Formats: sequence, C-alpha cells, structure tokens
Amino acid sequence: MIRGACEGKLRGMSELGQRCVRAVALLGLATGCTGGTETGNPPFVAALAYTGTSSAPEDYALDSRGAVATVRSAWLDLEAVTLTPEGSCDGTGQPLVSPALGVGDHAAGAHVETSFEASAGRFCTATLPFVRARTVPSSAPEELEGRSVLLLGELSDGTPFSIASELEPRFELAAISSGIQLSPGDASLLVAFDFAAWLRPVRFAVATREDGQIHIDAGSNPELLARFEAALGEGVALYRDPNADGVLDDDSELLARPR
Repeated sequence: MIRGACEGKLRGMSELGQRCVRAVALLGLATGCTGGTETGNPPFVAALAYTGTSSAPEDYALDSRGAVATVRSAWLDLEAVTLTPEGSCDGTGQPLVSPALGVGDHAAGAHVETSFEASAGRFCTATLPFVRARTVPSSAPEELEGRSVLLLGELSDGTPFSIASELEPRFELAAISSGIQLSPGDASLLVAFDFAAWLRPVRFAVATREDGQIHIDAGSNPELLARFEAALGEGVALYRDPNADGVLDDDSELLARPR
C-alpha cells in the first residue's frame, strides 16, 4: 500500500521532483543498511584496487629475472567483492558490494580498481570469488577462455611456462585485529596476489616438458596444478591503501586473510 501511494504521488510530480524523492529514498536505504546513526552517515565513494606482487622477488620476480621463475602476466577473472558488516557476520545484515573487476592482467603493473558507494562502518569479512572467463577480451590470451587463472612466464634457464586453472574458488578473507574499516577519509582498499606464495609449491624440476616448454593444466602435469591450486588462498590478502595508489608498500596495512 505504501509503495502504491508513493508511486501515485510520484506520477503527479515533475521529473525533477521525482528524481529528488528517489535520491532521498536511496540515501535512506543506504544509511539503514550500513548501520547509520539517527542523524545518518552520508554515503561516500570507496575504491578497491588490485595488484600482483611477490613476497620473494629474488626467487619469483615480476619485472626482473628471478632465481626460480619470472611471472610475465597473470590473467584472472574476478567477480564482485562482498564486505560483510560487523554484527552481521551470521549473514543477516546488508553487505557492501564492490563491482566485479572481470578479466585483467595483474602482473602488468597497471593500477586497476573498482569504485562503489559506501557508508562509514567496520566489516568482518571480504569475499572474493574467482570465476572462469566466459569471454576473453582481445588483449588477453585465448588460453584464458574457460579458465579462472592463467599465469605465463619463464624459469631462470629461459624455459617458458604456463599455468592454467579452471578452479572457481570463493575466498573469504577474515578481518584481523580491529577489522576492516571504511570512512570518508579512509576509503581505499587493496587486494594483493602474492605470486611467490602461489608458485613456491610448484616443483618445476619434475615437470614434463613439451617442445621445450612447461604446461601445467588439467591435461599436462596435473599433480603440479593441484599443488598450485592448493596454494591460491595463501597468496590472497586485503590491505588498507592509505596512498590510494594501488601499490603494496610499507604504508599498506594488512586487514584480512583467508580463514
């Protein structure tokens, strides 16, 4: 009944008036869903950036020759990230959602991010799903189609390698310490993928080679693929990005890791 009455009033208003009413209604919903006070927490724009890194760059490098391997590209297809507010970790609360990034190369060194509307609050988990690429942009290798992860690089002796996974993990990053906090002056988050953590369990020395290359996928070296997939969660973490530059550095604060 309330909805019908409101719609009736909207039809009698000018287009500008209708837009104003709808804007006020959306603001009220956003405040109520994110735990606003009686005076309301005004919404603001938050950002979630993504970057590839290496916790052991001397062995597993991105922009130089690593003693074990060098990652040249890391293609991932990432779905929307969900932030669950504190006090609603039983799944009853209204989460914040950062739009899906989609397909991207996270070893390219480019700053990639998504923006979303938020209200000030604390959050207990961040959920990040990997999905198989249904369509592949022209900038990505064709091998990514039907895969969620495609790493390309070479070993220290120059042997090219590729790792392709069809796994669709859904990582739930649990907040550590004081939780994941967002506010108008502190609204930049960063997801970091640690390629050293992903590659460390992969024993390239025992891999079967084809035409001087190493392919690790469901059809070639599947035991090494299983090791790689088991380590994916170890190499995903959420940080505060105080500089809002999408770079993992000494100023970045660790906020959440997989359970």
